[in-house]
Amino acid sequence: MEKKQRNKIGSFLIAVAACLLVCCMPVQAATVYTQEQIREAMEQAFDSGDTQVSITTERTFSVNEYERKQEAESYAQELWDILQEVALGKGLLLNGTVYSYRIENSQRVTYQFDISPEFTKEVTVLKSEKSAYKNALKALKNRDYDAIFYSENAMYYETFVLALQHHPEFNYGLVIWKSTDGTCGYRLGNVLSKEEVRSRMVKTNKKVNEIAKKILKSGMTKKQKLAAIHDYLVKNCAYDKGKLNSSYDNAYTAYGCLVEKQAVCQGYAAAFNLLATKAGICSIAVCGDAGGGSHAWNYVKIGSNYRYVDTTWDDPVPDRGSKAKVSRTYYYLTQKKLEKTHTWDKTEHAKKYVDYAAVL
Repeated sequence: MEKKQRNKIGSFLIAVAACLLVCCMPVQAATVYTQEQIREAMEQAFDSGDTQVSITTERTFSVNEYERKQEAESYAQELWDILQEVALGKGLLLNGTVYSYRIENSQRVTYQFDISPEFTKEVTVLKSEKSAYKNALKALKNRDYDAIFYSENAMYYETFVLALQHHPEFNYGLVIWKSTDGTCGYRLGNVLSKEEVRSRMVKTNKKVNEIAKKILKSGMTKKQKLAAIHDYLVKNCAYDKGKLNSSYDNAYTAYGCLVEKQAVCQGYAAAFNLLATKAGICSIAVCGDAGGGSHAWNYVKIGSNYRYVDTTWDDPVPDRGSKAKVSRTYYYLTQKKLEKTHTWDKTEHAKKYVDYAAVL
């Protein structure tokens, strides 16, 4: 009986160890002949909570011992690939597995694959960009920094990057990670603890509810609500020039904008997203350049219209307080008008991402 351990790294299956054993391996499954039967046997093992999958089948192998081993191991690769597909269908990723096999009379072969928790991990399988984006937003909103997401070659990693850029209201020093096995996700950085992040988000959401109750009145149209949000932020938050070149700071967050009432453009955009959600308006933050440097503003949808709002550029410096008249120079602008002063990547901030924000 041959026994192998294989670890999956990227798309490669690497043999780690091999040894020839003389002990007998009990056959625990009936002989299967088709891929459909093989899949059924694998699915049954996962559904039953087994720690091993046993596959017995008939194949014609070479009479040459060396060639026979090579053929058996090549077929093990095929079975392993099927096993991985079945596992993903169950929300599991094989991050490595031990397998063994025994050949009888150069024809009947039995394989056993270890699928114990040591060699599997729970994942959410991402099947499209839209599902990836919505899963990213769900994880961010729920502060789920332990969830693991899978796509082949981590193809949706950039989608997770965009989701965080579009929704800075959830970004409190978070880190986006990815692995060679196709997984990615969010985790806390080294600045704030999980409890500190939770506390800031809870206080911010409480403040959002208070503000929404005050400025969003029954009978208002969505455009009127949008204007009310814009005007509130201009009147009640002061632009914090001292934080322009700093690393993480509350000024970059919705907490800084709404609770501490001091923020930079990212903080304004973050707070705007939260209040827009309360008004039933889809909104994302846009990262680009304006005024000779990096800048952030918002992209919103009302009805079938997509427009831009830059509360930061409508907020004068120094701050004039809540009694001052509010400028709406950069309120509800078309792309053509905003392009006169702002530049940004239209692909990374496309309309579809505004629509995806409806999940919130």
